[in-house]
Amino acid sequence: MAPGKLAGKSVVLVEDEYLIADVLRTVLELEGARVLGPYASVDLALRSADDVAQADVAVLDVNLKGGHVYPLVDHLTAQGMPVVLTTGYDADSIPPAYSQLPRMLKPIVSRELVEYLRGMLAD
Repeated sequence: MAPGKLAGKSVVLVEDEYLIADVLRTVLELEGARVLGPYASVDLALRSADDVAQADVAVLDVNLKGGHVYPLVDHLTAQGMPVVLTTGYDADSIPPAYSQLPRMLKPIVSRELVEYLRGMLAD
């Protein structure tokens, strides 16, 4: 069996919708990634900050049970980690400070996410 497109990479996954989180985790693992999470909140991810800091990239849902992921975005980008935001909302809902970050609209197409992450990590 050939190695997956994300073999040897670690991905932080923050998503509060169980079914979405489970599908994304499964897809990423099938492509060879080590998935940290999925975490359902910023607090849970930050409590695992030492593990999270070792990741290659983060896939973060913007809206988490009415709260926002931006404190975690700030933490991760300050460490130089690439971040991809996922959201069902349009670009105008993203505050200007975060509008330059890559964004994928939900529903996420699994193969597009994998290819996007692969491209990010190849740079």
